[in-house]
Amino acid sequence: MAGGAVSVVLGALVAFLWHSPLVETTGVPEMVGFAVFRGAEAALLWGGAWLCVRGWNGGPRPVEG
Repeated sequence: MAGGAVSVVLGALVAFLWHSPLVETTGVPEMVGFAVFRGAEAALLWGGAWLCVRGWNGGPRPVEG
């Protein structure tokens, strides 16, 4: 769960605070920066939420069969 929480926080920081400065710093075209950085933000937020839910539910379980 801790890894998921860190991922969500980083995703939120990138999404809301660092997006424009990252695009300006890297010097990539605005459309490319939008697509790449927004994709990374979505991956961090979605992946972090998945890790939090997985941790909340007790983590990985052995495969029965």
